[in-house]
Amino acid sequence: MKNIISGMYRKLAIGAASLLILLPGCGLDEDVYSIYTPETFYTTDAAVLSSLSGVYRNFASITGMGIEYRVLELPADQVVLHGKIQGWWQNAESEQLMEHKWDASHPYLNTTWNTFFATVGQANALIASLDASGMDNVEGAKAELRALRAYAYFFLMDLFGNVPIFLEERVDPLNLPTQNTRTEVFEFVVEELEAAALVLPSQTEVGGEYYGRLTKEAVYALLATVNLNAEVYTGTEQWDEVLKYADLVITSGAYGLLDNYFDNFSPDNERNREFIFGGIYTPNVSGGIGQPFVQKVLPGISGGLFGLPYTPQNGFGTRPSIEALYEERDVRKNMFLSHGELKDPRTGETVMVERVIPDNNSQLYDPERSSSGPVPYVIIPATGIREQPMNAGIKWIKWGLDPNTNGGNASNDVAFIRYADVLLMKAEALARKGDFGAALPIINEIRERSDATPLTSVTLDDIFEERGRELAFEMTRRRDLIRFGKYTEPWEFKGPSESYRTLFPIPRIAMNANPNLDQNDGYGE
Repeated sequence: MKNIISGMYRKLAIGAASLLILLPGCGLDEDVYSIYTPETFYTTDAAVLSSLSGVYRNFASITGMGIEYRVLELPADQVVLHGKIQGWWQNAESEQLMEHKWDASHPYLNTTWNTFFATVGQANALIASLDASGMDNVEGAKAELRALRAYAYFFLMDLFGNVPIFLEERVDPLNLPTQNTRTEVFEFVVEELEAAALVLPSQTEVGGEYYGRLTKEAVYALLATVNLNAEVYTGTEQWDEVLKYADLVITSGAYGLLDNYFDNFSPDNERNREFIFGGIYTPNVSGGIGQPFVQKVLPGISGGLFGLPYTPQNGFGTRPSIEALYEERDVRKNMFLSHGELKDPRTGETVMVERVIPDNNSQLYDPERSSSGPVPYVIIPATGIREQPMNAGIKWIKWGLDPNTNGGNASNDVAFIRYADVLLMKAEALARKGDFGAALPIINEIRERSDATPLTSVTLDDIFEERGRELAFEMTRRRDLIRFGKYTEPWEFKGPSESYRTLFPIPRIAMNANPNLDQNDGYGE
């Protein structure tokens, strides 16, 4: 259980749950409204904060390995779902994402579109309510909402390209929103984030009660992230902007690298100096939510594997080429449960089971109860993404074991952006501008933290690989592959894909609901 719980989440979880705003599930064709009116709700600062926490919760749900996480990660080369012999985790939706064979009817894409537009609609309605409330001192809350809305639009632009910029509190079904170009959305996101940064407090000025909320430096980090792929979005690179905003974060002194890489991912990782923005998880607090990374990743072994009070779901894994990116001395390699005998990360001892069952969960060996075994549980190589034995495929534990997990929902917070990412963005921007000498010590600062051998020189490919090592499974890989021109290349379990796959299609349901939407090239609408 967390030793410290975010003040906002602890105090306001119940209020947040009641503030969900309904945006049309099939596009932008229905009313958006809050169940509270300014006259009945916005009478105290706590009420304003509770409305904010509802929007923050939306982003926490995205980092929780649900549909949106799969859309962000499965089309890239790091996260893989090996469908099992008996059908577990074997579904066309995941296979299409991994093999780059999706179309406009893909349900995960529709869900992701709805999730981010629901966040937009919620922010719009809350901003309108704040404007109508008559309360003083709401500019800070509005700035947070504008930044959160802009971040939602960043994902929409990144995933779907040309999307409507809609800022009203409700949609007129007789005047549906029109589509903006990707460049226009990019410019809107940058302008909104820059405006929010002028109002928000610095991380150096606020206390721990601001943990999990956007500060000035957190928005600067978002601006660096948005500008990193500017050439993809607009055709024009913005490396100077990446440097500007990365340096504003770095020189603030508000953040730094932790001494231990894995402290970023432990169950008590809240309020650490490297965490800039992400999902906050409090599953053991009334109204709180948890993240199930460990539950969904670990091998299917019953009987308290690693002392956890549930049988893991044996879902997400990775490819051998990803593990191979790490040298043996690199401590980050310890996240992988590799081919061979499964070791308990707490003790280093081999996990013993009664027998390994290829088509079902194995059972931990218990000398007091078991009538068969013991035999070591062995992880074998996967041969594809379908019809795999239960013990096939490399697993990983990046977010550490939570001994107080609540039904599989753990309390490890999950970052969208860490300080290490800001350093890597600065290094890449320097290298893109030709200053590889200035980029080298930044890359080595990252590597030396994990005992990886310092580099004597650095290339863009080195930076790409270092981002892959440092930020594995942290929802950056798809954008990185696209920016470095590697997204359509073949890798294990995926052949080469068409160039238009760097964008997802506008979901067919959304297009049916709004005739003002045009389909992205390549999807035949």
